[in-house]
Amino acid sequence: MSLLYPAPAILSFALALSAAVPSLAAAEAPAALDFHIPAQALGPALNALAAQADLQLMVDSSLVSGKRAPAVSGRLTPQQALDRILAGSGLAAVVRGRAVVVQPARTDESAVPTLPSVAVNAASVGETALGPVDGYVARRSLTATKTDVPLQEVPQSVSVVTREQMETQNAQTLVQALQYTPGVHGLTGDANSTTSDGMQMRGFNVTGSAPMYLNGAKLSRNVFAGVAEPYGLERIEVLRGPASVLYGSTAPGGVVNMVSKLPAADMVREIQLRTDTYGRAQVAADLGGTIDEGSEWTYRLTGLSRRSDTMIDHVDDDRDFLSGALTWRPDTDTSLTLLANWQHNDTTYVYGLPREGVLTKTASGRISRSRFVGEPGFNGFDSRNHMLGYLLSHRINEQIELRQNFIYFDSESRYGDIWIGALDVAQRTVSRGAYHRTDQNRSWSLDNQVQIKGRIGNTEHTVVAGVDYTKARFERLQYNGTVAALDLYAPVYGAPVTMSTNAAIDNEEHTRQTGFYLQDHIKFDQRWVLLLGGRYDRVDGYLRNHLNSVRTDSYDDSALTGRAGLVYLFDNGVAPYLSYSESFEPTNGQDVSGRSFEPTTGEQYEIGVKVAPPGTRTSFTAAVYDLTRRNVTTTDLANPGFSIQQGEVRSRGLELEARAHLNRQLSVIAAYTYTDAEITRSNTGNEGERPGGVPRHMASLWADYRFGERMPGLGVGAGMRYFGDTENNANTYVVPSYTVTDARIDYRLDRHWQLAMNVENLFDKRYAVCTYACFYGQERRATVTAAYRW
Repeated sequence: MSLLYPAPAILSFALALSAAVPSLAAAEAPAALDFHIPAQALGPALNALAAQADLQLMVDSSLVSGKRAPAVSGRLTPQQALDRILAGSGLAAVVRGRAVVVQPARTDESAVPTLPSVAVNAASVGETALGPVDGYVARRSLTATKTDVPLQEVPQSVSVVTREQMETQNAQTLVQALQYTPGVHGLTGDANSTTSDGMQMRGFNVTGSAPMYLNGAKLSRNVFAGVAEPYGLERIEVLRGPASVLYGSTAPGGVVNMVSKLPAADMVREIQLRTDTYGRAQVAADLGGTIDEGSEWTYRLTGLSRRSDTMIDHVDDDRDFLSGALTWRPDTDTSLTLLANWQHNDTTYVYGLPREGVLTKTASGRISRSRFVGEPGFNGFDSRNHMLGYLLSHRINEQIELRQNFIYFDSESRYGDIWIGALDVAQRTVSRGAYHRTDQNRSWSLDNQVQIKGRIGNTEHTVVAGVDYTKARFERLQYNGTVAALDLYAPVYGAPVTMSTNAAIDNEEHTRQTGFYLQDHIKFDQRWVLLLGGRYDRVDGYLRNHLNSVRTDSYDDSALTGRAGLVYLFDNGVAPYLSYSESFEPTNGQDVSGRSFEPTTGEQYEIGVKVAPPGTRTSFTAAVYDLTRRNVTTTDLANPGFSIQQGEVRSRGLELEARAHLNRQLSVIAAYTYTDAEITRSNTGNEGERPGGVPRHMASLWADYRFGERMPGLGVGAGMRYFGDTENNANTYVVPSYTVTDARIDYRLDRHWQLAMNVENLFDKRYAVCTYACFYGQERRATVTAAYRW
């Protein structure tokens, strides 16, 4: 194994941390504080109290299930606030230093047990891999192992963007939600994500070649078949590196798993109004809870509607979104959640601009950031999609659990677009062409799992075996056309668009994938964790061209993939690890001999350390990796018009991430990414080049502060994002680096109302991202949000 950084350095760092991180020490009991806790279910009320008082909470979730807590407001000691919340519940609490234990009330004070030496913080009480997270620091994840295990026991890099982070940073797209996450960045900048969730991870495109995932199940969709609505998500999990052992065909950079807002017994009531610099009119609502007191049924209903302009002339960002979920729990061993959502996007695809006038000045100056290169009335992107699915689980006994996840996705997109060609000699007027396209995307996926837990000697095993199946159909009908050139500095719109009456593209693509996987999570003596997994896949696909009635087999492949990882768990929360993982992707097309291409493969070695001290709300991860993608297609120089599989791309890097609630007032998110990506094999003369759009350095820092008793209700936040220089896709020019500053201020009027203002690109930095064309980044935008919760 060849790593950019020596493995002993990481191991030494881990050992130093294990010696340096202290155990949770008892502290003086906190004095009176200002509490603002609304009436709600008892569990969330206790979590809110612990968060506001910066206490570590220990409570058995079964004690608080189905119980309600009254509102608590005013200046009180933590013990006084606890007594009010627990009044009439049959429970009592005792505060010891910075920790609190909740247990059944007893008349004999001596019966209160001594506080255990290991405390559990409030953020992790009751946290599950599909549930909400209190704050920025998640402790569990489903994505990496398909089991509800602590992140400390996963020998691979995982980041979790929580609901609170999305709200605080005003994430309006998936790309924006991930812009403070290491190793991930958008393909066309943060201002151009209304039609696609395009992104790269660890130097590789993970969008068009690998589907996203929803609640752990494959969401097989074309790159322009839909975009995620962050308001409907509870968390976003990013697993970096090859993941085929659990998910089949995937890009080597990793996978993104979106977790929906799901039903829970705790009541949720929120209405949100939002506007911004471009006149946005948006209303959103989130409702949930039990249907009746003590009912087996819980629900969640989330909706959003907006009408908005954008920074680009004639480009709207209109959306309607509705998501519903219903959970039936007839007993503690069985759960069935029915899921459905519907979304309508009415916007315009942003094609991009030439380098001249964006990165460099021409004789006419720079092109306006608001420049629209299409024709009003012709350009448009209308996408409608819906999803149906379910999550089913049944525990046979303490050792065996059965699970089945299903998703059906249906999308239709109709869009007219005008593309730009070459500039004239004056670098002012650009040639244009047009097309009108209709895409239809239908897919469904089924994942069957059995989980078996047991002990063999001094080892604990969590075995997952599964069979998954995915079937997808994608249809495209496209007509091409002509349109006059456009002056980019003084545009005059209204030129006629002449469309051909003959279709340029009329085809449908069918794909199927069946996978069998087996994984064992083995824990030795509560210290060592060994993760072993293997998978066999069978994939096939074909393309039917309706223009010539020809059917072409795209691929018919099988693949074996695996992974192995080892973690050591120190008592103080330090966990060094190392791992090996593989991926594969089918490759469309044939060589000059008519043979279908082999799948591309990914192979990664990773070594790192995770730090999550018990009793704190802190998480730190450092990882170095060596990732290689092979069987990449390149031009067949001996047979122009054909390709051969002689290409190879290697990515080596370092990723650092820190998430911490340093106290009840200050929270921080920090990330740094170094990516050394290189084309290591090619027959087209670009060996040694950096792949397009991949920066060597990225860094980000976000901090928010609540003033507490000095200025009750007031909070402020600020963040900085640095994106290093890149090259365009053709490796013909360098795109400069940039740094952008974001800011936020919010005020909680009372336990119901909250007002907030977020400002993106506070200092109005002019910057661009360039791939096949150049895309301006978001100019300064202020967004005001009013939320009412009850």
